[in-house]
Amino acid sequence: MKFKLLILLLLPVFTMTAQSDPVPAPPSIPVYKGDPMINKPIRRYKLENDGVTFAAGIKVEELKSLVYTLASDSMQGRETGEVGQRMAADFIAQQFKDAGLPPKGDKGFFQKILLQSTSWKDIGLKVAGQEFRNRTDFYVYPMFSPDKPLTEMKDLMFVGYGIESEKYNDYSNADVAGKAVIFYNGEPMTMDGKSLITGSEFRSNWSIDWRKKVHLAKKKGATAVFIIDPDFEENLKKNRKSISLNGWKPASSDAEKTANDFIPNLFISPVLAKAILGEKANKAENELTDLREGEKFKPVKVKAKIELRLDKESKWLEGSNVLAVIEGSDEKLKKEFVFVTAHYDHLGMSDSTVIYNGADDNASGTAGVIEIARAFAEAKKQGVGPKRTVVCMLVSGEEKGLLGSKYYTEFPLFPLDNTIVDINIDMIGRVDERHATNPDYIYVIGSDRLSTHLHDINEIVNSEQTKLELDYKYNAKDDPNHYYERSDHFNFAEKGIPSIFFFNGTHADYHRPTDTADKLNYEVLAKRAQLAFFVAWEAANRPTRITPNVSQDKKKDD
Repeated sequence: MKFKLLILLLLPVFTMTAQSDPVPAPPSIPVYKGDPMINKPIRRYKLENDGVTFAAGIKVEELKSLVYTLASDSMQGRETGEVGQRMAADFIAQQFKDAGLPPKGDKGFFQKILLQSTSWKDIGLKVAGQEFRNRTDFYVYPMFSPDKPLTEMKDLMFVGYGIESEKYNDYSNADVAGKAVIFYNGEPMTMDGKSLITGSEFRSNWSIDWRKKVHLAKKKGATAVFIIDPDFEENLKKNRKSISLNGWKPASSDAEKTANDFIPNLFISPVLAKAILGEKANKAENELTDLREGEKFKPVKVKAKIELRLDKESKWLEGSNVLAVIEGSDEKLKKEFVFVTAHYDHLGMSDSTVIYNGADDNASGTAGVIEIARAFAEAKKQGVGPKRTVVCMLVSGEEKGLLGSKYYTEFPLFPLDNTIVDINIDMIGRVDERHATNPDYIYVIGSDRLSTHLHDINEIVNSEQTKLELDYKYNAKDDPNHYYERSDHFNFAEKGIPSIFFFNGTHADYHRPTDTADKLNYEVLAKRAQLAFFVAWEAANRPTRITPNVSQDKKKDD
């Protein structure tokens, strides 16, 4: 029997399911049980105070002053981890302090964030002098593989499926200490399709979690693991995101600890498997054939000259989120949190002469959130503050992949279960070509993705107060721009928290040095910031909380 034929025969058996993908599935939406209106149209309550007086405090002159400062050359483009970002953070914190707000971060007004970027400094595999390539001949899950610049191997052991249990043992009496092991993904099945582990057509955990096999090999003293994947091309494509190392991510010592719990391991194509097994390929085939026919499996010793390179390079970056907290006045409701967010970082400088000032993106949204915080602070001073706690948070790291908000939702300062909404503002100072004749508009994104309540509230307060044209063009689920996934509200939405994103659309100066403060329309910026304030005011003061009432199943069907 040829090696290729055996692979075809075993193809249905060794599939690598999505369950082995280390990227967790999106969490199910937590449905709040306490609101009897959860699946009914939103009810319009008459609030004790409609917030109009405090919204009027969000003024053109103050917004303009804030934007000009944040987008000035002295802020050096506010790139996360650079001097300009730290200057901007200090400036924002001072605004909150001047408004009489107390420091409620983990360090004053700040939540310090630590970001990490890990890449392969060198990754490769050489078998008998022949070089094989990452993502062409093999692939690695970096989260589950340690930093190991060089592992040299001469002795290997083919151990079938790499399983050891009470009823079945691929290792038998084989001594693999100091050797590499090579085995198939999945588990052995009889000719009539029953698992030799479970005795039925149902697979065991050995098929579901390949990491269990790697831990077993490590326990037995193996130096490296090669997992043969008959569906190599399909699984490489399916799990491409999981095997990526690109980009900045929230740093976690747990991630490094997890990787170091493993020995070097990689999934290999059948072609590479044949190269490793060499002249012992036929013997390995015969052992598997005998196994399927009911005979006992015997490990196969293999001699090969192999060099494996898994050399990681990590970089570290510090940023900070800046928080203003207006504590709720109601003893019960103040334990629920309304978030208003924007990112204050931008692209920095390409060199000492070219500064990306980021006036619209996103000094405009930052100024809006600062003014919203001031408005809520003033309401509290006058004894009519919000019933729920309002958190106005300016995040960094957005331009590097929504990392400040990601860090917050991974390491929250307030319970996510009691965070009822995120109102996110990202670019609200310009007018795009689509609305050149009517600047009084705003794109609304995400308001109905998790909660019809949030969508209705936005519609109601806009019709009563700001009267902007609400454009839902970019809220379409087939929007090719994917704006819903591209701003900081998305990390809250991923946690099941209803979120809304206000956006003016892109323009010729987007992500260019020409995005400067003189090009903003401050009158319309003020109206848009006021709309965000009114949504937050309503969310913070209505008797019943905004609730997620759009199910995951419905989202999938849309």
